[in-house]
Amino acid sequence: MNIPFQKLFCIFVFSLTISLFAASAPSSGAKVVVGAEKVAEIEDYETRHYTGQVVSKSVVNIVARVSGEILEIGFKDGDVVRKGQTLYKLDPVQYEAAVKGAEASIEKCKAELTYAQSNFNRINLLYQKQAASLDTMENAKSTLGAAKAALLSAEAALITAKDNLKNTVITAPQGGLVGVTAFTQGNYITPSSGTLLTIIQVQPIRVRFSISSADLLAMFGSHKDLVANGRVDVKLADGTLFGEKGEIELLNNEVNPRTDAIQVYASFPNKERKLIQGSTLSVTLSRKTGKLLPAVTPSALMHDAKGSYVYVLDSANKVEKRYVTPGNATPDRQLIKSGLSKGETVVTKGTHKALPGMTVEADFGKKG
Repeated sequence: MNIPFQKLFCIFVFSLTISLFAASAPSSGAKVVVGAEKVAEIEDYETRHYTGQVVSKSVVNIVARVSGEILEIGFKDGDVVRKGQTLYKLDPVQYEAAVKGAEASIEKCKAELTYAQSNFNRINLLYQKQAASLDTMENAKSTLGAAKAALLSAEAALITAKDNLKNTVITAPQGGLVGVTAFTQGNYITPSSGTLLTIIQVQPIRVRFSISSADLLAMFGSHKDLVANGRVDVKLADGTLFGEKGEIELLNNEVNPRTDAIQVYASFPNKERKLIQGSTLSVTLSRKTGKLLPAVTPSALMHDAKGSYVYVLDSANKVEKRYVTPGNATPDRQLIKSGLSKGETVVTKGTHKALPGMTVEADFGKKG
């Protein structure tokens, strides 16, 4: 009987497959060797990602309080200035003259007050002896009062004059980074000239971002815990991780009713001044201390239609298929929220060779 060629080919392929399978199968009594490890516990640093903005703790706009020509400028555009450093010197001549005039007025008023006081004492004595009229005595008293008021007015004028003279030298009320001066040497400025210069505090500096109420409660439970245990990492505009760790400084005092989010301010030393006022960056919020969770090598975790699972070995190295709930992951560890306990043994390599119910040989040198 002739057998068709197609049937002969199928029989050949089937026989070859059976032979190869038999050759690759372990010999009688031999066990499949799989990589294994003990389940460890590591801290789960739960994270959230937001968009943040760099904001200075203090921004000061420098304006003139008196009018005058700019004689000197004590900084260069873009400098970092210190608190108390001279920024501008205005022409002081008219204000020095005003101080001298006010001082002269005080001396004059003092002389007039001395005379008025002496005159009042004399007339009052005569009035007591009925040698002067009541009208003369009251007129002397009024003159004395006017002399005292004039002295007070002159003293006030001197205070104003000295303050104006002091304001011809404009100093930095805080340290920080300056921009470009709005007026250069030789210009005449007045209080209505507007902002001369802006000083921005850059060390330390803040990063502001908004966190939802749900994230706040899920990660920290309270504002106090967020401030105490929150950690902030940021990525710069070029995608590189900023080397400094941020400390949560404060939360705003209200939630935005439209977004149900609250603004959070994190402080950075900004030693190299890489964080620039107004710039936008990526923010990662996490906890300083995490919750301990079981963790396995990522290759131990498998998936099917029902969910995620691992192969667990009992004391006799018998394979159990166990479904678990995965959590966060690090580059080399997969955290497990539920389904595993610390110290259990899981298969990490050769999972394709293991089957539930099979007894295997565990090699703890193979990590997957």
